[in-house]
Amino acid sequence: MRYLFLSICLISSALFAQDRYGNKQLGVFNNNMDFFAMAKVNNKSNTNYLPGVKGSPYLFSEWNKCKIYPSDDTPNFVIPCNYNIYSDQFEIKVGDDLYVLNPQSVNTLIADQDTFIPNKSMTGNEFFELLGSNEHIKLVRVYKAKILSVQTSTLGLHESKLKISSTDYFLMNDGKLVKLPSSKSKIFDILNLTNAQRKDFKSYNLKQTDQLVNLLQSI
Repeated sequence: MRYLFLSICLISSALFAQDRYGNKQLGVFNNNMDFFAMAKVNNKSNTNYLPGVKGSPYLFSEWNKCKIYPSDDTPNFVIPCNYNIYSDQFEIKVGDDLYVLNPQSVNTLIADQDTFIPNKSMTGNEFFELLGSNEHIKLVRVYKAKILSVQTSTLGLHESKLKISSTDYFLMNDGKLVKLPSSKSKIFDILNLTNAQRKDFKSYNLKQTDQLVNLLQSI
């Protein structure tokens, strides 16, 4: 009986601590809403975003807990979020409400073990997925979504479908995006490798992201 009582007390304490931690994390956002939120999202379902279009505009199938590292001295916090690729924005969930995350307020965002950084230039992409980097250059992935008209199984009929694609780029220190070449020698040129370095990395398969990231981190 005493063991049961202690177990109940421990479980209650753990639940209270989790709830208090969650409220504290949410409080960071709520207390700085003008800084983090650009706007409230009114249409919260996929069908309202894109009426008559098949497919989800979101990168993740679920709203994961994202860790946000702010661009100012505000503490890090965790909050449910998802990347709306069609609208090109991260959205954060507070209760039943969704808000557009201001990219200027974020230094780094980690969602589903993937790292994202804001693009603060004027190219139109709010966030990049950061695949790897060194002090001179970053390897990033840019997501795009477009609506296609595809033929259905019924002859002569078409439907609108959302297609999500991604392209890898080098992000230079000056903010310039350079599309990742398919040629290894062109990648070596962009990275300004010496002849000795080209020889060292000749065996690398740079079509594999992990090997390209390893190369970046080795130079």
